[in-house]
Amino acid sequence: MQPLPPRWLDKLAMRICAPHLREELLGDLHERYALRHRRTGALKANFFFLREVTALLRPSIMRRKPSPYGSPSAFSSDMLRNYFKIGSRVLVKNSGYSLIHLTGLSIGLWACLMVATVVIDSLSYDRQWSRKDDIYRIVTVNKMGGGLFERHISSPSFLAPALQKMYAEAQSWSSVDSYRPHFKISPGDNDGIETNMLTVDTMANKMLDIKLVAGSLERTSENRWSLLITRSYAGRIFPGQNPIGRIIYEIPALGSEPAPYEITGLIEDLPYNSHLRTDVIRLKRTKVEPLTNNGIIMFDQSYLLLKPGTDVKAFTRKVNAWYTDFTKNKGREQFEFQPLKDIYLHSDFAEGQSVKASIRTIYIFAGVALLMLFIACVNFVNLSTAKAFARVKEAGVRKVLSGSRTQLVMQLLTETLLLFGISVGIAVFAYFFTLRPVENFLGHRLVLTFTSNILMAGGALLMFFFTALVTGLYPAWIISGFKPANTLRGIFTASLGQTGLRKTLVVAQFSISIIVLLATIVVWQQFDLMKNKDLGYDKNNLIGIEQIAWNGKGEAFKSELQRIPGVVRSSLSMWMPTEGAGYMQREVPDPAHAGRRLRIWYIAGDVDLPATLGLKLVKGRMFSNRFADAFNADSLREKDFVKFERMQMNQNSLMTASAAKMLRVKQLDVHAKDTQSVPVGVVGDFHNESLYEPLKPTLILAQKAPEYAGMLIRIEPGTEMQVGAGVRKLWKQFFPEKLLRIHNIEEKLEKQYEAESKLHSLFLFFSGLTMFLSALGIFGLVVQAAEQRAKEVGIRKVLGASVAGIVGLISKDFVKLVVIAIVVASPLAWYGLQKWLENYPYRTTIHWWVFAVTGAAALAVTIGTVSFQAIRAATADPVRSLRNE
Repeated sequence: MQPLPPRWLDKLAMRICAPHLREELLGDLHERYALRHRRTGALKANFFFLREVTALLRPSIMRRKPSPYGSPSAFSSDMLRNYFKIGSRVLVKNSGYSLIHLTGLSIGLWACLMVATVVIDSLSYDRQWSRKDDIYRIVTVNKMGGGLFERHISSPSFLAPALQKMYAEAQSWSSVDSYRPHFKISPGDNDGIETNMLTVDTMANKMLDIKLVAGSLERTSENRWSLLITRSYAGRIFPGQNPIGRIIYEIPALGSEPAPYEITGLIEDLPYNSHLRTDVIRLKRTKVEPLTNNGIIMFDQSYLLLKPGTDVKAFTRKVNAWYTDFTKNKGREQFEFQPLKDIYLHSDFAEGQSVKASIRTIYIFAGVALLMLFIACVNFVNLSTAKAFARVKEAGVRKVLSGSRTQLVMQLLTETLLLFGISVGIAVFAYFFTLRPVENFLGHRLVLTFTSNILMAGGALLMFFFTALVTGLYPAWIISGFKPANTLRGIFTASLGQTGLRKTLVVAQFSISIIVLLATIVVWQQFDLMKNKDLGYDKNNLIGIEQIAWNGKGEAFKSELQRIPGVVRSSLSMWMPTEGAGYMQREVPDPAHAGRRLRIWYIAGDVDLPATLGLKLVKGRMFSNRFADAFNADSLREKDFVKFERMQMNQNSLMTASAAKMLRVKQLDVHAKDTQSVPVGVVGDFHNESLYEPLKPTLILAQKAPEYAGMLIRIEPGTEMQVGAGVRKLWKQFFPEKLLRIHNIEEKLEKQYEAESKLHSLFLFFSGLTMFLSALGIFGLVVQAAEQRAKEVGIRKVLGASVAGIVGLISKDFVKLVVIAIVVASPLAWYGLQKWLENYPYRTTIHWWVFAVTGAAALAVTIGTVSFQAIRAATADPVRSLRNE
């Protein structure tokens, strides 16, 4: 048989081939046909050529003449409809890969949506006020020398009005205080309604956007407090009624009788996303404290309204220079002006501020969510490029049939957009049903959400569309870039199967998973340390009653309390755990460093306070009632105690070991000049503040029957319910009109570290998701690798290879990548976690075993994921993979 004449090949190629591919395809056909003719002869060469052509092209397409108008536009409506039709068929046909894609993308998009909601909502705090850019909180900075300083949200009461008088930049000011009283709406309501309340000067209306609905914004009576209540609060306590003029009563803690409040105004709800979150506003008449630099100075929380465009840094320098000159304090006490917009996220130092968050936590949330989305997109890119060998022949055929590269890219991008579109739908569905649980976890509602804000929803859709384009562009560009002659001849699998980019992305996603897992372990260690660290006193089996005015009944109540079964010991105390470092503080010269000052704290209670707390005596003696009548009595009467506070007399005291060391107190029962006391004993150090603060040098004083104090009660184990019921019954007998606030000290201490607890929970959740997504990506790659190497596996099994050997062959490449990820992630995680731990005075140590456990977990997940599919491939019947050879 004669070979086909070259002109036949040319005519056939011109009939089936697009004009821009004719030269390439003609050369390839001549080359391949000539090679086959030399090796097998004319008959087999002709038969081979016809078989290849008919296998690639349907006869109807081969007979179709090219359109004289060229190929249709890639962006026409018919083509777009065709893209979506073919794309949906491809997704259904490859349902396994589609499920992997949808799972990973849905989780990543949901996490991104949820965390973005928290971040955006946190960043929106205090940005609704009309003068938000001009309102500042005055922050006091106490410089202790040697680079040490402390910041407080309170400032001298006279400072804000003095600044308004002296400087044109200050337009107005107001003192603001937050409080949570219980209001009694009806006479028989003994427990009342807990309420968020702000106490402000009448000048606050110039700063805050208080919108009056009814009534007046001014005080109307000198005999009772004036109260502005929000519309939502009015609906709760007076549904369907006019609240103006109504009288409600605050259940007292310090006073002896319920305090009357007259509702003088109904206002619109203040923004919930504000650190000034409130249900009611108590108005107090503006009182200007006299400007003084000696005597007792009153402090409060003051806000200053500056003129628009004020240079705050220059204004701060002016104020501090004036204050230093006025007080002659050599700059030990300075002031900062904290912008209103920064207060919510930048107030870690503000212990008395209940509504706040940490910007560091927001950064962590945002970073983890973006990393999860990155992992999901990496999975998509990896699986798409790994699956590319099954699509390049399709791409070659499309190019031969007049398809352009733009059309191919559009087709593949359409499939990506379909996947992302379905994933967005699943993510939004999950977001809608998990929004409320997330709010419960955070402890407050989210004002700005993607389901309530159109702009946020639109921005999210644009972001997802952009992410889909960026994610799908690389695989589409790779698949559409191969020459059709090579794709039809099968010259592509090697380059696609061994791409370095895919390995890099696998290393990157597992590095992220390992870093998050390491962070989870270290955050748990830090939380466990703070929760279980020895505080120097026995926090177990200890309950407390919050501070009240005892009205002379404190000792009698304590005496009756001791008769309740289960009560071991009790003490009237002017200090309660978690409520500050003490009731009073003083600055004294530091004996060890000239020019530096120390701040010492005072804790006061009756003589039973050290024993009730369970403090350990190191040296000397404890307080005792035997010395109550001595000249230097252990326990002073209230009027003498006030003299001590004014540094007019001495009193016996107990010192902590660190205070004695810092103050160089070597002898007991000798007057310590700087402390204005006579130390009679040294007790072991104890943490009178949270573990966010370093150990404070502390002195303990005793007062006989303090009038304003709380009560600490030491109980027998397992009797908390019994003792609590007895205390409530006794309380009703002594103080029927007072509010009883009783709590477990251990639980209250644990609440201090609620942020760490939530951070650990979130990291645990996110580490599980990131590891799952990484394992999902590995699973998809293993499935693809097993399909690509099915014939190789079949041949190896025929030649006697064992299942274990084949599993090891498929697994080793992936295990190597995870080992590289462990090596890359470990130093990065160590550095980042060390920086995070620097925020804590008492911090855990990052031990070597943390990295070993994390690496072992990552390897276990990888080996388990890879082995599952590798064993399936190794145990498959080799006849199925080799029957066509």
